[in-house]
Amino acid sequence: MNRNLYVKIAYWYHTLGMTQDEIAKRLSYTRQKVNHIINSLPDMGIVTLNIHGYERDNIELENRMEEEFHLREAIVAKDYGEQSTVIYKVANVAAQYLDETIQQGHVIGVSWGRTLAEVADQMSYKRRGSCRVIQLMGAQNIERPVEKCDEIARGIANRLDCPSYMLYAPVVVEHAETKRWLLQEKSIKASYEMMQECDIAVLGVGELTEKSTMCIRGHITKEDIRVLREQGFVADLAMNPIRGDGSYDNCPLTERLLNADMECLKKIDNTVLVATGEKKVEAIRAALRSGCINTLITDETTARSVVGGSDG
Repeated sequence: MNRNLYVKIAYWYHTLGMTQDEIAKRLSYTRQKVNHIINSLPDMGIVTLNIHGYERDNIELENRMEEEFHLREAIVAKDYGEQSTVIYKVANVAAQYLDETIQQGHVIGVSWGRTLAEVADQMSYKRRGSCRVIQLMGAQNIERPVEKCDEIARGIANRLDCPSYMLYAPVVVEHAETKRWLLQEKSIKASYEMMQECDIAVLGVGELTEKSTMCIRGHITKEDIRVLREQGFVADLAMNPIRGDGSYDNCPLTERLLNADMECLKKIDNTVLVATGEKKVEAIRAALRSGCINTLITDETTARSVVGGSDG
């Protein structure tokens, strides 16, 4: 046995993400021979297979969330009661999930926020050169650039060694007519077309209050917030306002938004919500009720609060 060669095959397959066909071609082996070698790597002690990251003490809680909110999967990170590190922990679990889920050729859409910035930072380097990463909403004017949608898209693309595509427009415009004109621009039309091709979307969720980032940074005004709250809107997904019951129709802000709308998000095969924190509970519930979310990644304390009030 040429152990050094087998170690190299393990590196190519598990770290660089080369396919069995690519390895076979490189070595002039048959695909069947490569498959046999890869399957035998654990027995040789070259590869150790572990179930990473997700402490599965929360299976019952995850199952309850999956059933109540019709999710494909809920992943609940154990938080150990340490609020100061909970965002890091949830982002770590989300990063591992994406490392395992994203495959060659996938188109990945992203929104914005502190937690998603941490997710991008914690993802492993994988060679997924045929992937594409697209921002699902226009530009944001915020103090911490790393939390902006375009920077998160670039960060994830760097981890995957693949291209990223920007939506070069503000996320909110003052007039609906401005949006109609911008949608005629070639680059913006191309971004919207790519959004429709997404296999995975990775989203945070925002709460619609005067203290929310979107209001503090001037994306929407306090008057916008007042009008939205009066109509029952309590949260946003990629800037799309959602009511507490998950509905989002007849929103007065929609005609001014440059983003992937809710119908676009619903069509994506796997829309992943990564969210944590007591102040996000109402927003998380609204997002889960919208029918747009397939996978939820959160922490234990937040999850218990979400299901604890899910009937309200």
